Amino acid sequence: MTPAAQLTPTPRARRTLPQSVRRAVELLRRPGPLGGDGFLALGLAVASVAMLTYNLPSDDAEAPPEYPRSVYEDVPYPLPPPPFESGPGAWTFAMCLLAAVAVAWRRTKPITAFAAQVAATLAVDPDHMEIPGIVTLAIGAYSVAAHVPRFAVASGVSGAATLVLMAKFPDEDNGPPGLLVLAIMASMFVIGRTIGTWRTRAGAFHRRALRAEREREVAVADERARIARELHDVVSHNVSVMVIQSGAARMVLRSDPDAATEALRAVEASGRETMAELRQMLDVLTAQGAPPPQGDPGVVPDGDALGPPLAPQPDLTRLPVLLERVRTAGLDVRLRTQGEARPLPPGIELTAYRVVQEALTNALKYAPGARTEVTLTYRPDAMRIEVADDGPADGRRPEPLGAGRGLLGLTQRLALHGGGLRAGHRPTGGYRVQASIPVPTP
Repeated sequence: MTPAAQLTPTPRARRTLPQSVRRAVELLRRPGPLGGDGFLALGLAVASVAMLTYNLPSDDAEAPPEYPRSVYEDVPYPLPPPPFESGPGAWTFAMCLLAAVAVAWRRTKPITAFAAQVAATLAVDPDHMEIPGIVTLAIGAYSVAAHVPRFAVASGVSGAATLVLMAKFPDEDNGPPGLLVLAIMASMFVIGRTIGTWRTRAGAFHRRALRAEREREVAVADERARIARELHDVVSHNVSVMVIQSGAARMVLRSDPDAATEALRAVEASGRETMAELRQMLDVLTAQGAPPPQGDPGVVPDGDALGPPLAPQPDLTRLPVLLERVRTAGLDVRLRTQGEARPLPPGIELTAYRVVQEALTNALKYAPGARTEVTLTYRPDAMRIEVADDGPADGRRPEPLGAGRGLLGLTQRLALHGGGLRAGHRPTGGYRVQASIPVPTP
C-alpha cells in the first residue's frame, strides 16, 4: 500500500464503519484543543494531578517499620520509599497542569506549546518532576520536529530547550539526570522529524496522485467530447440528407418513379459516404498502439489485407461536393467568397468545413426549402464563415430534432484554434451562423 493510500480511508472502508465510529475517528484526527490533542492533554493533566496528589505528605504517616528478614537469606525485602517531607504546592500543580494543557496545541502551534512546557518545567522543583511531566516534554519535542516545516527552526528550538533543561537537571541523585534529558529530547526530535518528513512526502505524493487523476479524467472527457464531435460531424449531415431524400422518395414513389429512384440513389450514396467516413474515423482512433498484422514475415501483405487507404480529412476544396449534395436534398444554397482565397492550415480548413456542414445540416432540418447563402471571407489574420438562410419555404419551422450538440461541438472546435461562434435568428427572418478563426501569419 502506498503512503498516500494510508492517509485517507478508502470509500469502501468508510461505508463499512458505523457512523458513530467514523465521527469518533474524525474527532480524534482533528488537531487542536477540540480534537484528539485536547483529549491527550486532558489525560496527561489527570495523570499529573494524580501523581502529585499521591506524593502529598500525610499528617498521620507513621515511621516505616524495620525491614523483615528473609527466611532463606539475610536480605531485607524492598519497601516503598517514604513520602516527601514537603509535598508539592499549588504552584507545582499549576505548572504541571500548564505543561499538560499545552499539549492541546501541539499541532496547531507547536513552538508556542513547547515553549510553555519548557517554562513550566523550569518553574518546578526537580524533586516533583513526575513521569507525566517527562511525557509532556517528550511530546512537545516530537511535535516541534514533526510539525515545524523548516528544519533550522525546529532544530534550533529543540536544541535550545535541551540545553536549558540539562542545566536545570544536572547529573545528581535528586531528579532526572541531564544525560537522560538529552537522550529523550534527541530521540523524540529524530522520531518526529522522520515521521514529519514521511508525512510531507506522502501528502505530496497523494496530491500528485489526485492531480494526475483529475488530469486523466479531464483528458478522458476531452477525448470523449472529441469523439462525439467527430461522430456528430460525420453522421449528422449525411443522415439528415438520407432522411430528407427518403421522405421525398416516399412522396413521389407512385407519381414519379424516376424521381424516387434518384432520391434513393442519393440515399445510397450518402449511406456509403457515411460508412466510409466512420471507417476512416475508427481507423484513426485505433491506429495508435495497434499491433502490426500477423502473418508470414517473408510475405508482404497486399493493400486489401491492410484495409482501404485512409482518405484525407475534408477541407474547403470539398465544399462544392457538399453544396451539391445539399441542393439535391432540396436546399437552395449559394457560395460566395470574399477576399483572396488561399490554402490554410489543415486544422483550420477542417474546422471551417465542419462549420459550413453543420450550418447546412441545421438548415436542412429546420428550414427545408430555404434560400441559403454561404459566405467565406479571407482576411490576412482571420477566416470568417457565415451561413444564413431566410427561413422555411412554407413559413413553418419544424420542431427541433436534436439537443444542440452540433453547435456546442463547433464552439469547442473553434475554441481550440482561438476562434468563436455566433448563432441566432435574423431580424428579417431565418437563421444565421457566424464563425471566426484566427489565421497565423507567416
